Amino acid sequence: MKKTLAVILATILGASVAMQAEAKTVLRFATDVSKDNTQGQGAVYFAEQVKEKSKGEIEIKTFFDSTLGNSQAIVSGARSGTIDIAMVGGGIASGLSPVMAVLDIPFIFKDKAHAYRVLDGEIGDRLYKTLEPLGLKGLAYFENGFRNMTNSRKPIVKPEDCAGLKIRVPQSNMLVATFEALKANPVPMAYGELYTAMETGAIEAQDHPISTLYAGKFYEIQKYLSMTNHAYTAVTVMMNKKKFDKLTADQQKLIVDCARDAAKYQREVNAKQEVTMIEDMKKTGIQVNDNVDSDAFMKATLSVRSIYTDKNGDEFVKLIDAERNK
Repeated sequence: MKKTLAVILATILGASVAMQAEAKTVLRFATDVSKDNTQGQGAVYFAEQVKEKSKGEIEIKTFFDSTLGNSQAIVSGARSGTIDIAMVGGGIASGLSPVMAVLDIPFIFKDKAHAYRVLDGEIGDRLYKTLEPLGLKGLAYFENGFRNMTNSRKPIVKPEDCAGLKIRVPQSNMLVATFEALKANPVPMAYGELYTAMETGAIEAQDHPISTLYAGKFYEIQKYLSMTNHAYTAVTVMMNKKKFDKLTADQQKLIVDCARDAAKYQREVNAKQEVTMIEDMKKTGIQVNDNVDSDAFMKATLSVRSIYTDKNGDEFVKLIDAERNK
């Protein structure tokens, strides 16, 4: 009798454990960045918050360093459902939904506070809505940060300081047109060729977010770092929409809330890291100036906006401009 009772209890316990395991939701989160990158740190924080606040009901497994493919493959996987959550640069998202390229327009954001008002508010939500017909649900915007200029001539303070400057740019029509409007001489070039080109003097200037130019050790061969903040690079965190829709309303809210909390955390970590990197670069002798006339730069490059507005209209441009001085 005791043996029979023990068997019954063991069976019930086993069934209970199996039911709990079955009820648990496991989501695969993929990105092409490393775990140590501030975006990677934000992803870890997101996963921890989801597990804690769902009391273990939802678990997010993170995959870094392109383990599940490059950024294009990750987004493709998120659309098809083989990946649940994707974190990739904003340029990939704008390739799917052209209206999102409004975020890439140089000088459209006055500062980070302006960018956050846009991304964390109705405008950011509306931009993400354009991805839903493509099978993606936008959760939050992390960041890579603003692009800033280094050069070997002088501090960049006003648009006229860019005249004649031989600056390397990526293969971006928007950035080429921007520096042409500033009377500079933009030269599209692969990133891997940049250090040597600056070292030999073939290129005088370049632009990247602080973390990228720090990693590239461009401070070794450039004299000036100007905080032009001319193009903000958002990082999109998106979920397979079918998987999101299968969650309960409470679970959906939890996922979105945790993603947005993680975005704030990641931005704070990124800002602190940028300060540390700038201080480290100053010690090498590079001169840093932040007295850049951003309004003058914006006015000097207004014509570049037509690259976007001719194809997508000016609705989102106007909405972002309206948030500029709030």
